[in-house]
Amino acid sequence: MKCWVQFLTTPSADTPGTTLLLHFDSKRYLIGHVAEGTQRAAVQRKLGLVKVSDIFLTGRVGWGTTGGILGMILTLADVVTGSREDSKEKGKKVAEEDKQWLNIHGGENLTHLLATARRFIFRKGLPVHTQEFRGGKDARPPSADPTWQDDLVKVWAMVLEPERPAAASSRKRSHEEFRTEILPVSLDGKEENAEEANDRDDQIRKGVVAAMFESKWRLDTLITTKLSDVVMPATVFIRNEQGKIEKYQGPLPGSGKDVPDIEVLTRNPWPGALIESLPPTAPATSSVSYIIKGHPQRGKFLPDVAKKLGVKPGPQFRALTTGESVTLADGTIVTPEQVLEPGKEGGGFAIIDLPSIEYVDAMINRQEWSSKDIMSGVEMAIWILGPGVVEDPRLKKFMEDHTELKHIVSSTDTSPNHIAFESPAEAAIRLHLLDPERFPIPVHSLEPTLQSKASAPPLYEDARVGKTFVLEPKFEVEDDKIIPYLDTAKVIREASPEVKALAETARMEVTNPEYLARLAERQEDIPSKDAEVITLGTGSALPSKYRNVSATLLRVPGFGNYLFDCGENTLGQLKRVLGDELPEVLRDLKVIWISHLHADHHLGTASVIKAWDQETRNNDVTKSRKLIVASDRGMLEWLREYAEVEAYGYDRVEPITMGRSTKDYDHQFTPEQTQLNGLTSIQSCLVEHCNGAMATVFNFPNGFKVAYSGDCRPSKTFAELGYGATLLIHEATFDDELRGDALLKKHSTTSEALGIGKQMNARRILLTHFSQRYQKIPVMDDGTDQVAIVAFDYMRAKLGDFAKVESFKPALMKLYEDKEDK
Repeated sequence: MKCWVQFLTTPSADTPGTTLLLHFDSKRYLIGHVAEGTQRAAVQRKLGLVKVSDIFLTGRVGWGTTGGILGMILTLADVVTGSREDSKEKGKKVAEEDKQWLNIHGGENLTHLLATARRFIFRKGLPVHTQEFRGGKDARPPSADPTWQDDLVKVWAMVLEPERPAAASSRKRSHEEFRTEILPVSLDGKEENAEEANDRDDQIRKGVVAAMFESKWRLDTLITTKLSDVVMPATVFIRNEQGKIEKYQGPLPGSGKDVPDIEVLTRNPWPGALIESLPPTAPATSSVSYIIKGHPQRGKFLPDVAKKLGVKPGPQFRALTTGESVTLADGTIVTPEQVLEPGKEGGGFAIIDLPSIEYVDAMINRQEWSSKDIMSGVEMAIWILGPGVVEDPRLKKFMEDHTELKHIVSSTDTSPNHIAFESPAEAAIRLHLLDPERFPIPVHSLEPTLQSKASAPPLYEDARVGKTFVLEPKFEVEDDKIIPYLDTAKVIREASPEVKALAETARMEVTNPEYLARLAERQEDIPSKDAEVITLGTGSALPSKYRNVSATLLRVPGFGNYLFDCGENTLGQLKRVLGDELPEVLRDLKVIWISHLHADHHLGTASVIKAWDQETRNNDVTKSRKLIVASDRGMLEWLREYAEVEAYGYDRVEPITMGRSTKDYDHQFTPEQTQLNGLTSIQSCLVEHCNGAMATVFNFPNGFKVAYSGDCRPSKTFAELGYGATLLIHEATFDDELRGDALLKKHSTTSEALGIGKQMNARRILLTHFSQRYQKIPVMDDGTDQVAIVAFDYMRAKLGDFAKVESFKPALMKLYEDKEDK
């Protein structure tokens, strides 16, 4: 049976974590980090994940190592559910007991992290089970027995604690220490000790996770309640005179109007969302590593030897080959060892995650390294190392002492900032050839941060995406599977001459002095013409080859920078577009707006806040600043709860809750606040998409007005709220011929989005959030004094240049002629 392990990601701006795929024919395991960008890397590599049933997370539990886990769970659940439904449609019997589980193994706070997402993560097709490996007093003593095993692999978890400084009196006390001091009272009135309290808290968290992924809740189940008791926002129904259910159109609780004393129907929230708060926790410092290897392999069966011993072919042969002894007619016992060639230990590897040099001693002193039972068959050590760790002399000495292992290092020090997603980068390069002012080449490098010093022989090899290690039937390295770095010169050579000719015509037009004079005259009254829109993610639902999920950055000189939605890997997109400009952009980031609690719109928020915090916290000019996050209460509660898992900068976030009552849809800033954040107000309105979905309008003191739709069907209320907008950013998920899909999924078509722009009398319109099935350029009608353009990932366009982008439409349409996202 052949099995192998392969690098799926190594550190880069696109994929900040290190992920490996362990492959058996019947099953797959993800090992390492599931950071932001991991599932998009799987899409880029065309790796199906339907057979993944176990994920072994290494390192500390934090967004840098697990930022992609929530999106990954959603994708896996949808894939598994789709596979089961396909089987049913083909007439295959699918038993309920055959339902696939997803087991996630990792460090302390793993379950808590998943439970914080209960308000916006809900699936029924893939129950999730978590296993936490903990250090300190909860650590499991080293043993020859594996920590976990199934029918394919055995796993030894190694929990590493960092070296503690001698004076630790000022450190933050752990949750367990508080538990020791304050003994909670259980439901039956008896005092609990710390261990009992922690067990109870763990069961609560596990119960929440179970409710998120293994619930009997149904979307179409309605409950009867009094209208005055409905918690808004919610969709409310009534029965008409004929007894049919229809949407209630009258005044709602929180609208400022009296509501009638009637019974209505509303959907019951899914169970996970009903949990108001979780048991408290605190950031954990332990880092998890593993030794993973296959089960021992039996030797080849020797039939001639068995016959000589009197064993008859048939059931007795089968019993011996499966490791059972057989008794002959004369009472002689024949054991498998008598008729099998010598077996061998299963092949395996160690994966060691050292976030910093404080973990090196703990790793070196592990007893597993000297255990023959554990290490027999282990052929290599894969090192996931934080900055500076690879140069630690203790680690080098360990490698020198263990030359029987092949050492592979994955680190930001040794891995260049290569382009991990070749498809969107190739598209960006083709667009750059067309219009270099608006379409930059993604920032990348093929030189690692740390130039390794030559040693003879070298102590380790650098990790590369695609690098593969065969574990069975014998250990082999397959470097021919390494994914080559993107050949940018080839992309340039293969550029279409026809597209280049059309682009040259457009460039001549937009640089013509007469054209520029007319454009300046037409735009003379537009405020903040130098405001720049940077489209970081322009796709819908989930990351694809060509388009990342939703995020749009607006830079308004003199006022600040503003981020509209923040899907997974927004920070990676920022790094690709901005490069050395990123620190300056982060320092001037004033507001993050999250339109609704769908994962593709907000799972990059924590990492962006953390990057902002790291850039501004230790600077005398910026350390007192706050970062506004404006959204629904559920989003802000998630940010608060996640801060218990990781200190990512939430203490410097200024949350603004929108949409809970009439006044919460119009947040006015004082003159002093306007001076700090550049805005006079943030206004919003509910739109038709999902519970709590809102569109927004940002108002600036100079009359600049930006309207952002989020995801929604066309909204008359939004058109009225944003009337006179300088810039409208509107979703256009579906082409016009797919209006039925837009109605079903509560999105807008291209024409509907443009229609809102006309109702709004918006001067400039940016269409974004396209269905991942389409890479084509939508056909649009030109407005009179309106200019509408289509967004692409990595695009940078100043408001005053929208008309120039419009001039490149013939070249763009030719470039994407008949191209779809496969």
